[in-house]
Amino acid sequence: MPMTAMPLPRRATSRLNDLLIAPGASRMERWLSYLTAVVGAGVASAIGVAAGYPPLIVVVLAALGFDIFGGAVVNATASVSRRFHTGATAARRQMIFVAAHVHLPILALILPAYPWSTAITLYIGTLAAAVLVATATPTSKRPLAFTAATGLLVVAVTILPAPPALAWLAPLLILKLLLGHLLPAPGTR
Repeated sequence: MPMTAMPLPRRATSRLNDLLIAPGASRMERWLSYLTAVVGAGVASAIGVAAGYPPLIVVVLAALGFDIFGGAVVNATASVSRRFHTGATAARRQMIFVAAHVHLPILALILPAYPWSTAITLYIGTLAAAVLVATATPTSKRPLAFTAATGLLVVAVTILPAPPALAWLAPLLILKLLLGHLLPAPGTR
């Protein structure tokens, strides 16, 4: 008898959506977020395989691709803006979210080809930029976020060393965190 996958109970999928996207995410937000995350995992895996990385690194890259590609879309949704951009503790929650993204230092830890200098510089630079943006006045948040992201992107792609197969990681993470996460979706504030 063939085994078929049992669908997750409705409550479990709802909790998963609330965790990975946000409570109250629309069908379109969920669809675009998961589609982009799965494509990101596939692209990152293919890049890792083409670069000749060992299977464990390919799996890590797939997880990073899922999180960074999908997260860039998730962070641009109205449901995430409602979750992170409202209330007295909004700036604190935004900073905790950015600080928790230790992707580059972890990558440097498990893959010697990824320089510690690049990982730490970009992590600290992104965190410092996030502090400035999260604590800025509402009218200066957007231009400040774009200024910081532009500067970090230039540094990431021209000055700091990174293996060519991993050159996509830092720029997408910067976009996800500074432009996606720290800026509320239009019309949600």
